[in-house]
Formats: sequence, C-alpha cells, structure tokens
Amino acid sequence: MTGNVTAGLNGTPESFAAVRWAAREASLRQLPLRILHVREWPLTPEVPVPPQQSEEDDALLAKAARMAALDRPGLDVTTDNLSGRNPTLMLMAEVDAPGRVELLVLGSRRLNTVAGFLVGSTSLPVVAASERPVVLVRSKEPAEAEEADAAPGSEELVLGVDLKGTGADEELLAFGFTEAARRHSRLRVVHAWSLPAMYSYAQTADPGLGDELAGHIADTLERTVAPWQERFPDVAVQARAVVGTPGAELVYASPGAGLLIIGRRRRKLPVGPRLGHVAHAVIHHAACPVAVVPHI
Repeated sequence: MTGNVTAGLNGTPESFAAVRWAAREASLRQLPLRILHVREWPLTPEVPVPPQQSEEDDALLAKAARMAALDRPGLDVTTDNLSGRNPTLMLMAEVDAPGRVELLVLGSRRLNTVAGFLVGSTSLPVVAASERPVVLVRSKEPAEAEEADAAPGSEELVLGVDLKGTGADEELLAFGFTEAARRHSRLRVVHAWSLPAMYSYAQTADPGLGDELAGHIADTLERTVAPWQERFPDVAVQARAVVGTPGAELVYASPGAGLLIIGRRRRKLPVGPRLGHVAHAVIHHAACPVAVVPHI
C-alpha cells in the first residue's frame, strides 16, 4: 500500500494551517494527502452521530480539501470522517497501520509569547507514542502565511541532536537531511550541552578543562554529521555545539526556521510512552513547526 501524508482536522485555524502544511509536504514527497476528522462520540456505535453534526463534519472536510487542492493543483486529496469514544486511540490506529501513513501533521494553538503553544489532549499522547514522525504546526499571521512557501535555498531547517547514543539517532539524522534535500534548504544541526556539576571543582584547578571538553564535543558532533554530509552533498550544513539547556537552545534557534526537528526515543515503559523535558519545551515554545521523530 502506498503511504500518505495525513493531516488531522478539527475546524480550528491551527488545523487548517496543518492541512496547508501537509499539502505542501505531500506535494514534495509526491504522496497523496489524507485529511482526517475524528469526532469524539461517547455513545455506542449503534447510535449514529446526528445528521446535522455529520453534515457539518463533511462540510469541514470538503472545505479543507478544496483549500489543499487550490494550494497544490494536481495533488491527490482524500478525506475521512470517523467517530468514536476515544479519538486518541482511533487516530493512533489510523496512523500506525502498516504502510498507511508516512507523516502525521497536527495543529497546535498559540497562547502568548510567555506561555507559548497549547498541544491538545489528543495530540500530545499521539506525539509521545506514534511510530511515525509527527509534525505540529502553528496557525500563521497573514504576513507569515504569505511567506509559507520559501524560495528554494532560502529556508533553513534546524535539527537537534544529543550525541548520547552511538548510532541510535540514525532515523533522526536521516529525516533531517532528507527533508533539507527535498526542500533545497540549509540545515543547522544543533547540540546543546552544559558542564557537568562534578567538573566545577576540577575546573577551578584546571581552567582549561571546559575548553578541552568543548573541543571534544565539537569533534564528536563533526564526526556524527560527516557521513550524512557525504550522503547529501547538495545540502548546506552548519553544525554547532552550544553551551546551554537543550530545550531552551532549540527554542532560541526556532524563529525564522521552516521546521525544527527533534527526536523521541522509543521507550517501552510500564506506564506507557512519554515525552522528555526537551521535547516538551520545544513543542510548547518553538516559534516554527516542530517535527518529532521516533528513533531507537
């Protein structure tokens, strides 16, 4: 079965922004776009959704499909309207079905410059558990919307890496470099680190210790990125190791970026999947769309 790019729709401006972003991505990937509306329906399946609500949902999907088709002429667009007691589980079942979805795109709501963005009660568990990459898209102001389609080569993507694993983040790097190549975008690879507490006393005796550690981290980052630069020679890459808190540094790097890409390790925990503090900081405060990529 051919995969698709799926956009979740709930009628908010943010979800329509997600549809537009997903339409662009589907066009770049040369894949169909599927627009999915899931209505929470607490009654049993034997009791259907009232006709008026069903008609409203269908009209919403039709509006989104027309918008996507106008934005991307020739794009294959399909729509689905589902209802059930648990929208999260329904969405997860649709997304993680083998061969069905390559990328899921959802909307997140802007709060304010201090509080950041709100990720819904359905979106957050999906981001934490999905086996597919999930992109969270903010609604755009009119001036921002006009700049949504950056000229080839003018857009920059930001990729956050942690360097803790040995090859464990291959899926994350592959996603970042592939996206940059597909969009003809520059790629900024960022690793944020801070001096461990145990080094504080040692640095008093040896002030150059921090510089030595910084050099080692920069070399490790360069070695991590180098094979991917060889695989994607047309992608302009800037790799930087910066001192600071990872979540904050990635948020600082997000203004003006076309996409901020972070990883989420697949964890089999008794209490179920969860997002780490870096992912939480980024998806709630980044100033651009955020892609969360599951990896080993």
